[in-house]
Amino acid sequence: MTKKHVDTHKHGIELLHSMDEIKRTIDISNSKVKVILERLFRKGGNNKQKLINLSTADFYAFVVNNEHRLKEEFRAVTAEMSVQQELKLEPKTDTFKIPEQDFFKYDPGVKNEVEYLTNAYREYTSGYATSIIRSTSEMLFEKYCEAKDDIEWIYKNGDTGKQYFSIVYIDGLQHQWLFYADYIVKKKDGSIWVIETKGGEARGQDKNIDIQIENKFNAFKKYAQAKKS
Repeated sequence: MTKKHVDTHKHGIELLHSMDEIKRTIDISNSKVKVILERLFRKGGNNKQKLINLSTADFYAFVVNNEHRLKEEFRAVTAEMSVQQELKLEPKTDTFKIPEQDFFKYDPGVKNEVEYLTNAYREYTSGYATSIIRSTSEMLFEKYCEAKDDIEWIYKNGDTGKQYFSIVYIDGLQHQWLFYADYIVKKKDGSIWVIETKGGEARGQDKNIDIQIENKFNAFKKYAQAKKS
């Protein structure tokens, strides 16, 4: 372990960088991040509200050395806050159409490659849905759909970009984000399903690592209810 003396002037840039990274996590200004961190961890003000009471030099070192952990904690707090809040969203809407063409990662090492006839795109094969390309839940879901005779087509949605299907959700700070569901499926009875696959459980352990999942689910549910009404 390397130890070095904290120079608040020299290491001020590192502190600002860490605060900027935390800011990106929850989309608030640097000044607000600074106020929150100082109220929780730095000497001064109301000590009863602090988690720890650090000197200026120790505060610098604490934030810089714990940047990743602080980002995760901020994410978790904003996710939990949103569950208890209600906000009437009026986001911009647009009609979604499956792109005429798209690009998918391909596994050149795939064995026993077969075409997935249920996929919305022609010549989409199992080489686009291996464990190297897809999560286990996605890979299993595509195999499941391929084996069903009541599926007309299945579309693998993208995860960013206005050309893909997305639903707006909010975090605990009332900021709007876009949630891109994994799949859109049309069944032969004409019904259309929007599907989000998750890790489920393994040996009793929850494999879902998305801390915003409850906020996304609530937005997803409201979207479905609005479409039914």
